[in-house]
Amino acid sequence: MRRFSFIGLFFPFFALVSAVASLRSFAADSVALRIEWRGADFSFQVVGEDGLGEWLLQFSADGRDWQDLLFLERGAEAEAVPRVQVSPAALPVTNAERGLFRVVEYPEGDRFYRDYLAARARWRASGLTSYRYGFRWSTMIFWNGSIEVIGGLVSSYERIEAFPPFFEEPPLYRTIDGLFDRIADARARNAASIEVTWDPELGYPRSAAIDQSLLIADEEQYWSIGFVEPIR
Repeated sequence: MRRFSFIGLFFPFFALVSAVASLRSFAADSVALRIEWRGADFSFQVVGEDGLGEWLLQFSADGRDWQDLLFLERGAEAEAVPRVQVSPAALPVTNAERGLFRVVEYPEGDRFYRDYLAARARWRASGLTSYRYGFRWSTMIFWNGSIEVIGGLVSSYERIEAFPPFFEEPPLYRTIDGLFDRIADARARNAASIEVTWDPELGYPRSAAIDQSLLIADEEQYWSIGFVEPIR
């Protein structure tokens, strides 16, 4: 697996980018990550690669903990180089003054993970940190209501109906970012089945069905989000 790392200092009007490390030499592989600042977003492009693998863009605020951002997409034309555009709002941290970027080569594609990262980037780019969303949970327990998030933290909920009737709190009491984390955790633990429908505009998981193990009965999770509305 090849990794190529770059450090980016980005501000409202310019980006300064310089190479800092790689596990293999750039000269030997003739591969580079080109980063451009276009006034409103970044453009990342892998140049000099052989066209056989897929490339995953990663971000780190400190060079120690790396987070997957997006797969770089190839253009429609033959032998097109993989590239992606990223809004600063889609990064895992806000108002970052310094960040590290690198690409990791993957020999095989992962369609679900590609869609997950693209959806999470859309949700981050929306900038919503205070909102209310309609949440419906249905397994052996049924719950329908709304959850309120203020400043990125769960603040309250309102139950409309539930079964059993005494079941008050939502079975999954999280922010939408927390729901993304739940999906990622299921994937990391090799869930038997994960099916998600992503909102095409804001990216949040409109519906999800997770079966962690075929050997365990009644542990499946099903939920849906009926609406997301900002709180001003």
